[in-house]
Formats: sequence, structure tokens, C-alpha cells
Amino acid sequence: MIKMSEVVNIPQLRFPEFSGDWDERRLGDVFDVFNGYSFSSNDAKSEGTRWVKIADVGIQRMKSENISYLPDYFQQQYERFLLRQGDYVIALTRPILNKKLKIAKIDKDFDGSLLNQRVGKLLTKNVYSFVYTLLQRSKLIDLINKNILGTEPPNLSMSQISTLKAFIPVEPEQQKIATFLIAVDTKIEQLSKKQELLGEYKKGAMQQIFSQVIRFKADDGSTFPDWEEKKLGDIGQTFNGLIGKTKDDFGKGKPYIQYMQIFESSKINIDNFGLVDVRDDENQKAAQYGDVFFTTSSETPNAVGYSSVLLNDIDELYLNSFCFGFRPNSLDELSPNFAQFLLRSANFRKRVVRLAQGSTRYNMSKVQLMKEVIGIPSLEEQTKIANFLSSIDNKIEQVGKQLDESKQFKKALLQQMFV
Repeated sequence: MIKMSEVVNIPQLRFPEFSGDWDERRLGDVFDVFNGYSFSSNDAKSEGTRWVKIADVGIQRMKSENISYLPDYFQQQYERFLLRQGDYVIALTRPILNKKLKIAKIDKDFDGSLLNQRVGKLLTKNVYSFVYTLLQRSKLIDLINKNILGTEPPNLSMSQISTLKAFIPVEPEQQKIATFLIAVDTKIEQLSKKQELLGEYKKGAMQQIFSQVIRFKADDGSTFPDWEEKKLGDIGQTFNGLIGKTKDDFGKGKPYIQYMQIFESSKINIDNFGLVDVRDDENQKAAQYGDVFFTTSSETPNAVGYSSVLLNDIDELYLNSFCFGFRPNSLDELSPNFAQFLLRSANFRKRVVRLAQGSTRYNMSKVQLMKEVIGIPSLEEQTKIANFLSSIDNKIEQVGKQLDESKQFKKALLQQMFV
């Protein structure tokens, strides 16, 4: 379907029915940007016609957070600023984020919305979706970025980028490329939605499991015993992370658990350990299988007290000094696989957040945390719960890998199907 090429102004990958060089053209001859209208904040309403602002423009897709509205009669009064499903808009202030252009396609949720100032609509006589894809290329984004540097905030205007050049094929080839890449984008969107839905399903399942709306049964169909309520401090003990270390001690030596390993996942990712020099004569507490680790400090109260469980046997592993550990007295009383979900459940997190103290930076007292009461089912029910939730995690992880692979595939296509 696609053939290879080594010619400079012909893409490496190309559909076989096309030949000949791509033409180098000014961006100003390929597309234009139509600016939105400077609606007044006094016009804002609690409902009505959607008002598209810069914050609504994400990377390749629109956002649906903090929705703003204008009066419905504005649709007729400002008809030329109406957006329709299939239009493409671009943020004109701070247009580049993480080396990606904030350009998105208007979906059905934003159909009939009104375009605000500093958001532009793409206008082109070329194939719309081809130009949209062209503007996602890192090579072109780098060129655009060089032409908007030096302003704060950086602003994008056609006068700045109109003279930049890019290689453009004839319209039938534009259409073929666009159709192919739209199919890839559709696959990415489907995987993203599937990942999102699995996450919501897991969230709902955890809410019902840990509020005991849903109860598991034994293999023989019998009912498990009632959950017991116990204080954390009654079923385990806390321990501190590394003490007495300077920056010169890090980067070599023994593995240690870093702050982000705890914050980012309910189980410790053993591929992301840091290294620290620990001498044999030091009195440092080593971590072990089944330990739970908590973050103690953050810039926001909602990020305090995140937990992660060590589910691997690691020789001589240590914990960073900005967190603390919790070691259950018995793993038959609190299973590690169960603990990773229990201590990340919405109900428990809500109670932990209330323990955060501070103004500019928030801290949590481990003494107070140990007073928190948790519901503990029998070990057999803990195992059932952990296995069920782990199976959902595995599905989310599989979809995540497929999503990453699809994004990498698209990235390679963008490099090879364009000049």
C-alpha cells in the first residue's frame, strides 16, 4: 500500500498511485487563521451557547472543563463566529505546550459554539484534515516556536508564520494521507475512551466494594464474616525513611523508593528506584515485602497521604526521607494486594485529606493517620477483592500499552509520510 523513497522532497512512505515532487509552499498560501470575537465577561451566562476560550483548546481534542456560556441570541448576532462540528481551532496565546501545538477538532459537544478572541479557526482551500495533521508535525512546530519567542505571553499570528515554508502534495494525495491518518486518530480516540471507561468502572467498583454495598462470597457460595473495624495503629507500626543523607550520597549504591513511585501508583514500580549510598554501620530501616508507604507533604492537601505497597521481595531497599512506611503486624490480617486498593479508596482518601495541615505547603501527621479506622474483611475475602480489582488494573494497563503503541505508530507516520 505504501512505498519507500529516499528523495529529499518526497516522503519516505508514500501511497503507490502518487509520484512526483511535493511543492514547497509558504504557510500563508496553505492556510489562514480567523480570529474570534472579544466577547465581554459581562455577557457570560450560566447556560446558553457554549463559549470557546483558550482553556477549552487542548492538544488534538477539546476540553470540557469549566464550561462557559453566552446568550443564545448571540448565535444570530455573531453568526460569523459560530463553530461547527469538524472545524479546527487553534490557541493563539501560549499555543505550544510540551512541544505540541494546541490545535483541536470541534466535536459534537461544541457544535454551534461561539469563538472567543485569541482562539483562531483554521481556514484553507487545501484538504482541511491534511493541514490539521501537518500542523502536528514536530518539525513544523519547532519552526513556529522560533517565530513566536520573545513575547510574554507568546502569541501566534499569521503574519509571524505566513512566510514559513512546508512541502505540500497535490490535493488527491493530501486527501489520501488525511483519510489514512484519521483512521489512526480514530483508533487512538477509541483506546483513550476505553481506558477512561475502565478507569471509571474501577472507581465505581471500589466505591461499592469498600462501602460494602457489594460483598463477595466464598467458593462454596457461603457468606464471608462481617468486616472488622480497626485502627491502623493497632494492626501495624510506622517507620521513617532515610536519615542523615546529603545530596552527595545519592546516585550510587543501594536502591531506594522515590517520592513519585509512591505518588503515581498504588504499587511500587520496581523499575524506577533511585540509588543511595548506605554504609554497613548506618542505622537505616530497610523496606520489605508488604510494607505500605505514605507521602507526607505536598503543595495541595489533595496530594497528601498517597499510599503505595511493595509487592516484590527486594534485597536491602530503602525509603526516601520525605515519606514514611507502615508495616502490618501480620500479612494474614492485612494482605498487601488488598491494602493497595483499600488505602487508595475514595472514602479513605477523603479522610486522609482532612488530616492535611498547612498554608503554602501541607503536611500530614503519621500519628493522626494511625488513629484512622479501616474496615478489614477476612483474608479470603481480601484475596477475592484484590484479584477482582487487579484484573481491572491489568485491562487498563493492556489498553494503556496499546494506546502508547498507537501514538508511537502515528508519530512514526508523521515523520515518514511528510517531507
